[in-house]
Amino acid sequence: MRTVLKFPTLLSTWLVLLPISALTHHSPNVHFDRSETIEIEGELTEIYWRNPHVQLIVETIDEQGVIKAWEIEYLAPSFLMRQGIPADLFRIGDTLKIAGFIGRANKAAIFTTNILFPNGQEVFDFQIARARWTENTVGVTFGEYQQEKLQEAPEISSSLFRVWSTDVANINPGRTFWKNDYPLTVQARADQASWDRVGENPYMRCENGMPAIMDQFFPTEFVLEDNEILVYLEEQDVVRTIHMAEVPEPTESSAYGHSVGYWEGDTLVVTTTHINWPWFDQRGIRQTESVHVVERFTPSANGHLLNYAATVTDPAIFTEPVVLERHWIWVPGESVEPYNCTVTHERY
Repeated sequence: MRTVLKFPTLLSTWLVLLPISALTHHSPNVHFDRSETIEIEGELTEIYWRNPHVQLIVETIDEQGVIKAWEIEYLAPSFLMRQGIPADLFRIGDTLKIAGFIGRANKAAIFTTNILFPNGQEVFDFQIARARWTENTVGVTFGEYQQEKLQEAPEISSSLFRVWSTDVANINPGRTFWKNDYPLTVQARADQASWDRVGENPYMRCENGMPAIMDQFFPTEFVLEDNEILVYLEEQDVVRTIHMAEVPEPTESSAYGHSVGYWEGDTLVVTTTHINWPWFDQRGIRQTESVHVVERFTPSANGHLLNYAATVTDPAIFTEPVVLERHWIWVPGESVEPYNCTVTHERY
């Protein structure tokens, strides 16, 4: 028996039907071979509409009449909602044409770049693809979504306390937050060389920590509450607490650590310690509980830009401090929405 999932809006409660085989989260860079794009055409039999990726099950029939079920990964509902791509565009029983990258280990898996629907409409992954079969496309790119909102942006005063968005106009698959090379110790470089990028990559399981979480793509909101600043990060529904008054040090470490801040003019300076998240990045660089992160959040004078720099020191990993930099932009009307990440700890 097949079940059709219906969703009135993408911002409503995520309705999820989740067998064990569908509960995996796979990076297009890690689990899929991006050197070649393949195409399939088949019947849509199952839909799983949840972060971090929508998953479709599509069945094809070969010349010998053998049925093959393909696991199709697509963008997150958080992306699709903002691009104007509705869930009800996907209908059980429809024949879909799909292009994408085949799985490295699972040859029945595809990370989707393009989907063509029976009505002739097409959707595609704006980060890594263009329209493939038709100009009759659905929705807008993330950049167009932001630009439409920015056209009506009013004049505002400089302030940290609002919702900030990743500037899509200045993003690329290399993610400029990270560097190509780091001043690693001999042991850290050896550990990185032996890293299993699939089996040891916790980011595939909706897990994260400092400082890597600050590279999350979705909106971030700063809220002042008494002697604390709360930082709401949409991805994985993370809430960081920055203490703006003296508080006792914690007795235990955590993935996001213990953060204490102060003002230096208009710049919020935050020092974070007691971090037990074991990974610096997604490329096998570890970090120890001695890691120390000093962040600087500086809003621009016109209130439209938030500059960010994080200085990371960890003597067991880096031979000198590492500085990570990025910025956010103010997009009027944007908000931090529920993410509700759902995966298992399986290998792919």
